[in-house]
Amino acid sequence: MSVAIVHYHLELGGVSQVVKSASRALTAAAVPHVILSGDSLPSDWHLPAQNLTSASYPQHRQIPGLHYLSTPAEFSVEILKSSLHAAAREALGGPPDIWHFHNHSLGKNCLLAAVVADFAAAGERLVLQIHDLAEAGRPANYPLIADCQNLYPIAPHIHYVFLNSRDLQAFTDAGLPSQNASLLPNPICQPPQLAPSLASESAPILFAPIRGIRRKNLGELVLLAALAPAGTRLAVSRAPSNPSALPVHTNWQKFAYHHHLPIAFDVVDRFAPAAGAATDFDSWLAHASHFVTTSVAEGFGLPFLEAIAHRKPLLGRSLPHLSAEHARHGICTGRLYQRLLVPIDWIDLAIFQDCLITDLERNYRAYCRPLSQEIITQTLATLLDDGNLDFGNLPESLQQSVIERLTDPANRHLLRVQIDGETQVAADWLAMTIAERKPTATPTQLAPYSASTYQKNLCALYTQLAAQAAAPLHYLNTAAILNTQLTPPSFHFLLSALRPHSNPRVYRAIIFDIYGTLLISPSGRVKPDPEADPLLREILRNLGHIPPLSPSTALHAAVLRHHAATGLAFPEVDLRVLWQEVLALAPGTDTSTLVAALENAWHPTQVMPGAAKVIQSLARSGVSLGLLSNAQSHTLASLGGLAELFAPELTVLSYQHRIAKPSPELFQILTDRLAGRGISPAETLFVGNDPLQDIAPAAAAHFQTALFRGHPDSLRSGECSPDFTFDQWDELVLRCSKNSPKKIK
Repeated sequence: MSVAIVHYHLELGGVSQVVKSASRALTAAAVPHVILSGDSLPSDWHLPAQNLTSASYPQHRQIPGLHYLSTPAEFSVEILKSSLHAAAREALGGPPDIWHFHNHSLGKNCLLAAVVADFAAAGERLVLQIHDLAEAGRPANYPLIADCQNLYPIAPHIHYVFLNSRDLQAFTDAGLPSQNASLLPNPICQPPQLAPSLASESAPILFAPIRGIRRKNLGELVLLAALAPAGTRLAVSRAPSNPSALPVHTNWQKFAYHHHLPIAFDVVDRFAPAAGAATDFDSWLAHASHFVTTSVAEGFGLPFLEAIAHRKPLLGRSLPHLSAEHARHGICTGRLYQRLLVPIDWIDLAIFQDCLITDLERNYRAYCRPLSQEIITQTLATLLDDGNLDFGNLPESLQQSVIERLTDPANRHLLRVQIDGETQVAADWLAMTIAERKPTATPTQLAPYSASTYQKNLCALYTQLAAQAAAPLHYLNTAAILNTQLTPPSFHFLLSALRPHSNPRVYRAIIFDIYGTLLISPSGRVKPDPEADPLLREILRNLGHIPPLSPSTALHAAVLRHHAATGLAFPEVDLRVLWQEVLALAPGTDTSTLVAALENAWHPTQVMPGAAKVIQSLARSGVSLGLLSNAQSHTLASLGGLAELFAPELTVLSYQHRIAKPSPELFQILTDRLAGRGISPAETLFVGNDPLQDIAPAAAAHFQTALFRGHPDSLRSGECSPDFTFDQWDELVLRCSKNSPKKIK
């Protein structure tokens, strides 16, 4: 049996550590294997040789195109597949029996999911190990896998492994057969020679052995530094390696320095924990009195168990799904709280709600899901709890405002930690916990996570899978996985997509007209149309109705009656009601299908060239998208999948209100709904093709305006003064990403 292990990189981190541990286990079991990654093998990756008396380096091949890759560039699925096959054959002397992919669905490489799907279809035996999910708190990753319907192939020759029961349950609930999935917890390697503790009783050092990325909740580490007894120091081991993650780390580093708080960042190999001490990781371990964790999301949470292996007490934030895993083995990993409670009156709720709506909008657009007011309301309700907010689930700006309040000594005792339903003053709890130097568990309790247990389980998995024959595939419904993750209780500010730093948005919302702007359509006005009557009669007969001699004339007459009855300057009708009258149907009869069939035949439409790509791009940027149009019940369906990218609350269609543009009442309805999201008309761009029905009334309502004139069917007469005009849809994207806009003529 031979194995090819595939991962994007081998940099420091949890997944790379697992790959290294797997290679060590397979080496000890004399299983031929090769590691395939997008970067070179680290110099410290020496492993025991098969005779276990010397050291060797594992078989490794660097594969171009396997690293993090958002656009194909010079690579392709076929090139990457060929490279993987060739490297595995060359290293192993033949094709591997098992391909073990780590995080293939994470959305870090635009080719890898398709490569795995092709391997599965070709009958390759696959282990697909899910450490993290793009669907869970990684909205920036999701666009790379959003359109991949074969992301999760299912067959006997494919086996999924998970780090925790929560993720395993999510997949089995979504339809993954239980026989195709199992738990494979990471191994916790006991230190070969535990360094003697140099921690001083009088100078505690709380050590966070992490890279300082956003989900590690750096603000809470800074808060603990502000609350800790005098003489306590906190230290974060390393800075992020990903440049896009560095700004958050740097911001907290500067904030802590400015406020003279006893916490240092990126300490390993840069600073010594004590005078005369070394600066390396082992030195910091030896001098640390405690491990500390404030992370808000972990698949496995190595620091929780590594603290036990290093005989260090652990304090900080609990993650319930991990605590449940550890409790199954009788392990109490540390002295942990579930929430850190901040009084609501410390937070400007208007700012908080604005941050919430903005982040929800950005997340839901990235996940290609519509955001409703109900979701906003439910999410807000889950965050507010009996007059308190959880510090760990605040945006960084509000976390900083909370910490700044602690400069007033009177405020120090108002923050509380919640532990198993009970609350304590956070500063008192922290002082007592730091004073306790005894760990809550011993290394002997880590047997379920030992290297030998991991080796046994891994080899058994490979042996079982190697005996499976290839079989026809079916696929897990990707929407079902997203449904389990994208819920109001799962929202977290620190797991939301960051605001783009380059090309900042000018507008917080963009509202579109539909006909002549997003859809190419002939005039949709109802009028007598003898040429269309034969077609309309045929459709009505096919739907089981007796048509009038001239359906178009009968409908036109009904429109005139309804318009006259309203007495409004700009009346609108609901065609579903009018057809009930024309066909003498009972009031309340559902004629939605009838209207769609008649209008699609009588007034056919198609999406304006270039519009779809631009709408998708704007949606991913997090800007709120809406519609205001003279439209009927079938109109949204004419937009196809694009319709889902527009917020339901920001969609105002004339038939719903029996008022038509250019009525100012429709624009007032939209203004009120935007206000519900904290967005003003001045922050909103209205895009339309009609000077008199779109641009003039929108400008009168104080919206910014853009006139589209890029298609012959879009041109309408009338004078107006838009903020800008455009002919090509790409121009709209450019205009919406510049701080100092110019008119585009």
